[in-house]
Amino acid sequence: MKLSHTKLIILSGLIWFGIGVYLLQLGLNLLLTGAQNPDFANSSYPLLKTLSPYTGSIETAIIVLVIIALFIGYMKGRYVLGKSAKRGVERIRSFENPAPLQHIYSAKYYLLLGGMVALGISIKYMGLSNDVRGLIDAIIGSALINGAMIYFRYAQEARTSAS
Repeated sequence: MKLSHTKLIILSGLIWFGIGVYLLQLGLNLLLTGAQNPDFANSSYPLLKTLSPYTGSIETAIIVLVIIALFIGYMKGRYVLGKSAKRGVERIRSFENPAPLQHIYSAKYYLLLGGMVALGISIKYMGLSNDVRGLIDAIIGSALINGAMIYFRYAQEARTSAS
């Protein structure tokens, strides 16, 4: 199956976006369980336990963590994943137009993706607290969403330059 450069770029952005939404949603749910279970005696929420005396409530501590996650995710998406998106787009544009679907990512990228999935699964079993896991997932999710937006901007540029 062959797709235009624009469609391959959009597809890559949609993949990043879908995974980002999933991870952001998972992270927010993990953080919000702290508000539903304010019993910190079991110490499954050390970040919330540490922040809540300074913020005045568990809910405000959750908001602070969400803001931190979104900010770090934005910065990571903009400056780290943005470079990766640019390299991916340049790679796609290096092929004939239309290009085969299997050229959307390189073999090295698939290995990196597999490693990230394995790391994400292992975090679940590392014994990290729910709020730390939630913070990490929210950061990665928001970074991927921001990276996807960069893909979509490149797709728009490709669409306008093709016209």
